[in-house]
Amino acid sequence: MQRNELIVKEPEELVLMKGDFSESALKLGAYLIANLEENKVFYKINIREYLNKFDKKIGDYNYLYNVTKELSQKQFEIKDRFNERFTIFNFIASADYHDGILEIEFSQKLLAYLLEIKEKYLKYNIKNIMSLSSKYAIRLYKILKDALEKNSRYNNNAELKLSIQELREILKIPRSYRYNDVKRQVLEKAKAELAEHTDIIFDYEEIKTGRKVTHLHFYIRENPKNAQTDNRIQENYFSNRKAFVALLRQNYSGNKKFFGFKNIDGVNYWLGLDNNGLVYGTDGKEIKDFNAIESAKLYDTWLKIAQNSEIYRELVSEGICLKKLAENNKELWLELRENIIRLKEEGII
Repeated sequence: MQRNELIVKEPEELVLMKGDFSESALKLGAYLIANLEENKVFYKINIREYLNKFDKKIGDYNYLYNVTKELSQKQFEIKDRFNERFTIFNFIASADYHDGILEIEFSQKLLAYLLEIKEKYLKYNIKNIMSLSSKYAIRLYKILKDALEKNSRYNNNAELKLSIQELREILKIPRSYRYNDVKRQVLEKAKAELAEHTDIIFDYEEIKTGRKVTHLHFYIRENPKNAQTDNRIQENYFSNRKAFVALLRQNYSGNKKFFGFKNIDGVNYWLGLDNNGLVYGTDGKEIKDFNAIESAKLYDTWLKIAQNSEIYRELVSEGICLKKLAENNKELWLELRENIIRLKEEGII
């Protein structure tokens, strides 16, 4: 993955949100999410650069007024499907345009919500949506990509069944559209656009109740023409120790995050990397430095864990601190521990 490529990280609730936004608003929203930083509310965008790179079909800057107004005034709803709760958000709090620079004040509540997401999210390269010309194609891409990433880590294909009513509600398809309109204007156009511009392709089967089409059965798979999924890219980091160490140093050096742990004489030490990328451990009271031979053994152990545990592979790719995970997400922590116990029992580590 090139460093200048932008990866969007959206929680599933946002992927399935109820809200009707134009394709330009969806693109600008995704761009903002990809650039989010903790404790940063104001974001400046050079409009000429943005348009040249991401929204070339827009010929003048007047559209910015409508797009930013749309993102500031239109609301969208996120539902918690388990607790029957809902939250209504505005995307941005304010926008100011002058001298070719758009300064956006991101919604603080939405910012806090997005930064808290640690699991159950979709990651995609922003370039997959920037060439799409329809809001329906953008929304459908994210829904189908999410289904593919959730349901198929290894087979590179997945299925999803949606009722026509669900599809109408999620995509905000006008009631005036009959099913034939939905098929022609939404499904077939999105199918062609995704095959041309994104990393997934899909087919669908119509399911009838009597004579009426009431459900769609989607069949999703990687697009061999454009396949470049984050999972596949990440696998390169776990092919050998050198690549794994490079990933650890990229995500953990000098920031007091811990990528592992080791029991020494009955004491659990959290494993981190100092500013020079050297391994150290701490039990909260004292610090233990590891020499090159000891560090190599630690790297080998945790590389094997990464190669055999999907959970740890995702955690270390995201730079998640294991100590904070143990403190804040007991369920995921226990699942990781069960993975490690299994690997010990199987003699892998």
